[in-house]
Amino acid sequence: MQKSWDIENWDRKSAYEFFQTFEDPYVGIQVNLDCTAFVQQCKMHSYSTHHALLYAVVKAANAYEPIRLRRTADGVALHDAIDIGCSVMQRGTKAFVFAYYPWIEGESVSDFIFRAQQITVQAAEGIPFEDRPERTNLIYGTTLPWLSFTGFKHPRKGGNHSVPKIVLGKVTAQAGRYILPFQLEVDHALMDGIHMSEYLELLQKNLNRL
Repeated sequence: MQKSWDIENWDRKSAYEFFQTFEDPYVGIQVNLDCTAFVQQCKMHSYSTHHALLYAVVKAANAYEPIRLRRTADGVALHDAIDIGCSVMQRGTKAFVFAYYPWIEGESVSDFIFRAQQITVQAAEGIPFEDRPERTNLIYGTTLPWLSFTGFKHPRKGGNHSVPKIVLGKVTAQAGRYILPFQLEVDHALMDGIHMSEYLELLQKNLNRL
């Protein structure tokens, strides 16, 4: 479900009207998140690190209103709930497909991980490569578990602006801590740097305590 956003009384009205005309309105930031407590919890409970990360990302998105805003043909809408789509390697190949993980409000991390693992297995077994579904209540996810990166550039497709994009990198040990490179891109017509930082703060809290 979604509801129309009141642009006229929005404190970002002028910024929205300015950036909505841009051919490429995305703004991005790459940060290193401390996932020391997260890694310890995953080990303690035998959680899949990848699926636990998806849980932390999408849980933070559903708790933060600005990241649930999307542009529409008529203006801006606020989604009630956000799911996450993420790349999955096909078994026995170096090719990938997209898998989609619905968010269920109130679901425990263990139940989400169990359900997400089934979705991933199905995708890895050869679901045909498909474009993202024609809906916007998503976050687009990419994983780079082989690299601890310091920057990332997403490919662009005409239209379909305003859906946030995230990248999860390789978790590495640094000075007794575990560090996760994380990249976030959002539509600048809908979010500013302060909103990105507030979302990242929520995500960090989720990593600190699943």
